[in-house]
Amino acid sequence: MINDKLTLICLDTNAYSRPFDDQTNADIQAEANAFLEIIAEVKNGKILLLGSDILDFEVYNVLNLEKRTKIKDYLLLCSQHVENSDDVLNLGKQIQSDCHLRARDALHIASAIIGQARYFLSCDKKVTEMKQAKCYRRLAKTYRTEYFSVMNPVLFAEKMKKGEIE
Repeated sequence: MINDKLTLICLDTNAYSRPFDDQTNADIQAEANAFLEIIAEVKNGKILLLGSDILDFEVYNVLNLEKRTKIKDYLLLCSQHVENSDDVLNLGKQIQSDCHLRARDALHIASAIIGQARYFLSCDKKVTEMKQAKCYRRLAKTYRTEYFSVMNPVLFAEKMKKGEIE
């Protein structure tokens, strides 16, 4: 049984990939560390992970076999999964159009909204910028009553440490 009082989060492929990216860039290293802190909380049963068909598709297409295998191991921690559906595809198209986002990014956001994730985490600055987040929240209101937040894993990890995660 899944505890509905735990925070459900959804991460996109670049967040799962961070620990396996070149760590010489300080931002990438910080995002990798934040990701690992978040995963530790998932393993400790304090946060729930939401997976999706678009995430599975992108991970399946990671060219580096070792990286793909390690990311797939993290995906095993997902306690819930959103399959592609008309709702996901239609919302994805609306996000792509209204929020000016690439198709795959829009499908990640749509999956998080439809799957009732409280937070969506991405290392992509375009995805997490404030004007984008406002656009997603506006579109999410049709599908949910709970507030929907999009942010970088570093900010999420900081809020997590401060006890500010709802």
